[in-house]
Amino acid sequence: MTTNLLAQYGFLTTSSSGATQLVAAVAGFRIIVSQVCVITSAPNSVQFSGTVAGNISALFPLAANGGFVMPYSELGWMQTNIGDALIFNMSAGAQTGVQVVYALSSN
Repeated sequence: MTTNLLAQYGFLTTSSSGATQLVAAVAGFRIIVSQVCVITSAPNSVQFSGTVAGNISALFPLAANGGFVMPYSELGWMQTNIGDALIFNMSAGAQTGVQVVYALSSN
């Protein structure tokens, strides 16, 4: 549970297909994502992953100028393994903005 963990904020604006680091790994901690917003300018499929864990979210196919919001979840929408970075993956090179609220947890 992310209760009483310090909220932190991350964002990314990218137009590169493939994997881009969104939140750096912190030794001894996992990243628990509690809120997400993604918007892309062209048709694209996006997904979150960890550097070691692999995919940690579903694949989200988006239309041009499409996106989604995952509102606050106390338990978190997704989490990395301990010591993993949070990675954002895109299928196409399109101007895309991503914002996340997350917490670090040693559990």
